[in-house]
Formats: sequence, structure tokens, C-alpha cells
Amino acid sequence: MRRLRSSFILATTAVILAACGGDGATDDSTANTASEGASGQVVNYTAPTELATLDTTLITDINSSNYISHAIEGLLKINADGKPVPAIAAEAGTVSDDGLTYTYKLRDDAVWSNGEPVTANDFVFAWQRLVDPESGASYAYLAETIKNANEIMAGEKDPAELGVTAVSDTEITIELTQPTPYFESLLAFSAFFPQNEEFVTEKGDKYGTSSENILANGPFTIENWDGTGLTWDLVKNEDYYAADEVQLEEVNVQVIKETSTVVNLFQQGSVDNAQVTGELVKQLATDPNVVVQKKARTAYIEFNHDNVYLQNAKLREAIGLVINRDELVNSVIGDGSTAIGGFLPADFVSNPTTGEDFAAEAGSYLDYNLEQAKTLLAEAKAELGVDEITFSLVGDDDEKNKKISQYIQGQIQNNLEGITVELRNVPKKNRLELANQDEFDLLQTGWGADFADAINYMDLLYSTSAYNEGQYANPEFDALIDSSKTTNANNPEARWADLMAAHKLIMEDAAIIPLYQEAETQLRNPNLKGIIFNSVGNEFDLSRAYIEE
Repeated sequence: MRRLRSSFILATTAVILAACGGDGATDDSTANTASEGASGQVVNYTAPTELATLDTTLITDINSSNYISHAIEGLLKINADGKPVPAIAAEAGTVSDDGLTYTYKLRDDAVWSNGEPVTANDFVFAWQRLVDPESGASYAYLAETIKNANEIMAGEKDPAELGVTAVSDTEITIELTQPTPYFESLLAFSAFFPQNEEFVTEKGDKYGTSSENILANGPFTIENWDGTGLTWDLVKNEDYYAADEVQLEEVNVQVIKETSTVVNLFQQGSVDNAQVTGELVKQLATDPNVVVQKKARTAYIEFNHDNVYLQNAKLREAIGLVINRDELVNSVIGDGSTAIGGFLPADFVSNPTTGEDFAAEAGSYLDYNLEQAKTLLAEAKAELGVDEITFSLVGDDDEKNKKISQYIQGQIQNNLEGITVELRNVPKKNRLELANQDEFDLLQTGWGADFADAINYMDLLYSTSAYNEGQYANPEFDALIDSSKTTNANNPEARWADLMAAHKLIMEDAAIIPLYQEAETQLRNPNLKGIIFNSVGNEFDLSRAYIEE
């Protein structure tokens, strides 16, 4: 019989989904009293949103990526310094002088939770599945520099022709078409995790849909998730190759979306971590258990460019100009997030020549200006031949995102005469589905960096990107992105100029509306030590965390 469950929170929403930089500092200040099991190493965690899937090929959200990264490891993982280091790889890999061939030897003591060894073929199979068009993997594009990947994704070659070879059970080689500076960071990201071919084939469409339909090779197994429920557990994996370094026996996770509820539970000693937003941030500012974590994550509004009205750039710009980002972050959100005037977060990537931060060099766009917004709206209405327009705004249904949706709705309706915004706040899993199905006019979304390179953001608006839910298409923008990946791939200065020009183009075109760079204020148990946090990639790592008795 199972222990009764409490709730515990690591509400790190971002986005990450996953991999390379970040300060990755190990945080040693956490909250009141942790739950005690037989060893005292049982923690109760709350998550901000549901799990969408545990299939690493199909993951698109940071919450699912965060948790699957506790159950499955790739060739590499991100350490406390934000650097990729060996995980299933036995040692650092070797790279050819031309930067096109990577070779890794695998550990011989890594096993799946069904007892089978983790082999090089598990990586080959998973990566072939990633680029197979039949999988419909949104992250397939990250493999684009692997030999034949683009041709496979275009349906021109068979997945078996991907430039990844299992030399033996414990050795793998990867052939690239061009040097990729951030490639090792990708190998630590969930999309590049291995999969046991026999198990995945046996499960078919059920793979990753519940805890019974997944295998683990990492520090924990995921238990008691039925595919739709709001609770699951991380249970120590005794067969993990470094099980002796894992001190937590169990992490009970429960989704709690109401800030006041989780804060009350924390203060009662029922949970070990609570995300704090809005007025509660100010009220708890002096609490010694408060910690603030800045993320390489941009929240923004995505337009549906298939909407005939939103194809009008003046209307898009008018909508952007009525959103007061300073008021949004200070009065509505209030969790330490900061207003942002571009697509990329601050302190993320720097000019290779001058060292200047990308966000600072790019400057700010769509700054709050009601007078200009009203002028643009009048011109847009005249061009469109309409006086009244109704849009839907789709967003998540947690407390924070509901408040943001209501603020945006109010700013648009109160300042742009004739424009009506209908809110549709739904569970995150449903929001992702609506985005994929193009069923929105305005989409409240965000992106957490998977690796520390500007291309990780700019790729999102490429015309054929799976993440370009709004169907933005600009040939000039695409050409600049293509140049950064081909002609100027090995010229850092020219590549930077391409990406900077591409960013200017989409911002002047009001392709999206940047809102804020996300930060997170939490109450955290001071007895819970050793959690590793990263601003880039999977956001937290509990594998070496412990409760100080």
C-alpha cells in the first residue's frame, strides 16, 4: 500500500525546454519542513502544469521535459556549471578536426528499468524516430545538421540513412554536414535521449502516454501517472549507474495552479516549495525562504497570420503598442519577471566581437504608445474595410496566465475601439493542441532556450518550423536564417549580423509581441539542498538533491 501523498512544488515553467548554458548554480536555500519517509528523504513537490507526454520524441513543453529528464539520461547531461558532461557516455567524446564527426563510447553499466542494457542502437533508433516525418516531432529540426536529416524530414530519404552509426553496443559515431558549435548541448536535451526499440515498438501509440508505458535509465523512475492525472511520483531507480549518489527516495508531485493555495500549504508545512506571483510577492518579500530565479525564457503573443485581419501589419503593431509591459510585470505578474522589448532574453548570448548582449544590441520594439496605436488602428480599419473585429486569445488556465490574459484583453478592448478579445484559457496540454491545430487568433505562449545560441529563438519563426504555429512567412527572414546556417556558419561575425538583421526584420514587422523575460519567485524549504537550476535547458535537476536532517 502506498504512502499518503502530500503536495510539493518545483514550479519552473520555461522552456525550455533544453540544454546548454545558464548559470546552473546549485541552490542551497530551500523551505520549511520536508516530509519524512523511512529514510527522511521523501519530498512533496507541486508542478505548475500537467504532463503532456513522456515520449521524448514528441515532447514540446518544458514541464514534461523537466520531469522526463529525471527518468531518462542522454549521452550527455548539464552539470551545475551549465556545461554538457558525460552521462550515458563513458567519457568525453572525440571530435574530428573538421568538426563534422563525433564519436562517443557508452558506459557498460547503464541499464533500462526492464533490466536491458542501454546500447548505442537505443540512440540510433531514437534519433531516426525523431527525424522520421511520420513521427511528427516538433523538435526534429534540431537534428538538421546531422547527415541526411533534412532529406529524411523532407521524405526524400529513409530514416535508416541518418548519419548516426552504432559501431558496437558501446560506441556511436555521428556525422554532421557542417560544424555546429552547440551540438554537444543538444545531446543533453530530451529530444536526443535514447529509446529502447523493442519496448517502443511493442507499446506503439501507447508509448509515453502513462508511467506504465515508459522505461527509465536515469536516477528516478516515473510512477503513478495515468496520462491525464494531476499527480505522479519520481521514485529512486536502484538500477541507475550512480544510484549511490541519489539520496532522495521519492518525490511526490501534484499540480497546483492556484498561488494562494500552494502558499498556504507551504506555510502549513505540507509542501516544500511554492511559486509566488502578484501581490503575494510583495507580501512575502522579506520571508527568508524566498528565492528568485531568472530564466532564459521569453513570454510573447503569437499572431495567427492566417487570419485575414492579422495579416495587416498596422493592426498587429497597434495591438503591440497598447500593452504596457512595465505595468504587466510590476502590477499584474509581480514575480520578478522583467519587461522585454525583443524576442531574445537578456544575458543569453553575446556578440562574438564586442561581447555586447544580443538583447541590448537589438534594442526595444513595440514600446507602449497609445496615440500611435490608435492612429495605426484607424489606418488598418480603412485598409481592411471594417469597423469591428473579434479575436480569440488562447492561453493556459493557471492563475498567473489567466491574469495576464485578462490584462491583455483589457488593454486591447479599452484602447482599441471596435476590437473585441474573447478569452479561452485551457489546460496547457489543450493549449498546445489548439496551437498545433491553428485554432487561435492570438496565442499567449513562450519559449525557454534549449541551448545558448540565438538561432534557438530565430528558428521558431522560420516559415516551415513546426513551432511557427502562427504561420508567419517572410522570405527575407528565411534567407537570413539560411545564410547564418550555411554561407556564414563558420564566420561568427557575419553569422551574428545575419541573426541581428533577422531579429530587426521580425520586430519591425510586428511578427510577434514580446511581453517579458520570465523569472520565478518561490518559497523553498531551507532543508532541501543540492537542487541544480539552469536558466537554459531543462530547468532543474533533483538527482543530487537531499534533505538535510
